[in-house]
Amino acid sequence: MNDVNVRRIAVVPAYNEERTVVEVLERLAPLVDDLVVVDDGSVDGTRAAIQGWLPGHDHARLLTFDTNRGMSAAYYLAFTDLRDRLAAGEFSPDDLVFTVDADGQHELAVFDELCAVAVNERLDALLVRRDLSTYPRYKQAGNWLLSAWASMWAGSRLEDVESGYRIFRLGALADALTYYRGYRYSETVEVAVVLCRLHYRVRNDILVPVPIYRSRTRLRDAAIDFAAIPAAAWRVRKNGSLRKARASSSR
Repeated sequence: MNDVNVRRIAVVPAYNEERTVVEVLERLAPLVDDLVVVDDGSVDGTRAAIQGWLPGHDHARLLTFDTNRGMSAAYYLAFTDLRDRLAAGEFSPDDLVFTVDADGQHELAVFDELCAVAVNERLDALLVRRDLSTYPRYKQAGNWLLSAWASMWAGSRLEDVESGYRIFRLGALADALTYYRGYRYSETVEVAVVLCRLHYRVRNDILVPVPIYRSRTRLRDAAIDFAAIPAAAWRVRKNGSLRKARASSSR
């Protein structure tokens, strides 16, 4: 993977982020070669703000849901679009996909540094470890518990499995889409577990500060994530068994 030839693609899901989305896009646009924004059925002025920003940014495109489907669905829509463009030859498997929230909680000052780590270490996924020291104690404890649970099922240590600030190699991400479903916020934890179970190179230990604290997750979302993690791991195992069976029968 050569930094000169690798393209950077950013995916930004947005739901009712009228106040911050344009600022995030304005800062992000110069850092990437392609930008995919997903308006997840916002009921405020988010979509209008994005549409007003798009002219003059030819490398950016907007995907939409008419009603709110949840962050997992927004990511799946964007990732599926990228997988189709990969299959069409528009992108390379080694191109990098960044996921960035539209609310400004991801520190873009370290964007180039994170990209360099992903390229130099030939990573398939770099999941940023957020500095949660300013978060409420119960959020820190919940994140630790969920990350420990995910680590057990992933077979690798995950320090912050809920982090939405991530870099994926497109080929690995396209492969992972086969194994996860995603409901509400569970895409984040599912993809991390799936990539580890598929033996891709994953790092989740680079600590990055969080400029602002924002959280929409609730206890119900934590319960969904806890259930989604072993389900995702089981899909990888089941699919692997089916592949072996098909390979044996074709000999």
